[in-house]
Amino acid sequence: MLPTAKELALMVVRAEEEKEKLLLENKSLSTENDCLKNLFKEGMTPTQFSKMLNGVNSQQINHFLAGLKWLYNESKSGNNLRWRVAATARDKYLTEKQNEISPHGANSFISYRPVLLRKGAQRLYDQYLADKLPMKKNWNGLHTHDKTIQIVA
Repeated sequence: MLPTAKELALMVVRAEEEKEKLLLENKSLSTENDCLKNLFKEGMTPTQFSKMLNGVNSQQINHFLAGLKWLYNESKSGNNLRWRVAATARDKYLTEKQNEISPHGANSFISYRPVLLRKGAQRLYDQYLADKLPMKKNWNGLHTHDKTIQIVA
């Protein structure tokens, strides 16, 4: 049985609504992708990346990542914070950069610095948009990085 003219009109309206919805979603995702491209640079630490996100408490980001089991504190005493990349996040979200430090008159040692990978930056950005990162107390609630937009809004 063929659909009536009324049913055909309803199908056309539904198809147009679905098309508009998908176009909006596509625009949103491309904007998010552009923001991430502008923010992420190879070799950034999680703290450096979080400093570029409006309202994120960058001093707490490594503790947050430790809660996700991405980082752990290598210090045996627990007094000093020496962050290392955990096995669960290594080469997936984070990697480590090693530096040999040779202080004058002392033994040299190796220092490790967690470095964010692109997939890790995407994951952190998703957490940011979901309001799951540690935020500053005086955050204005906007997920924007452009200062001119913040002033207008």
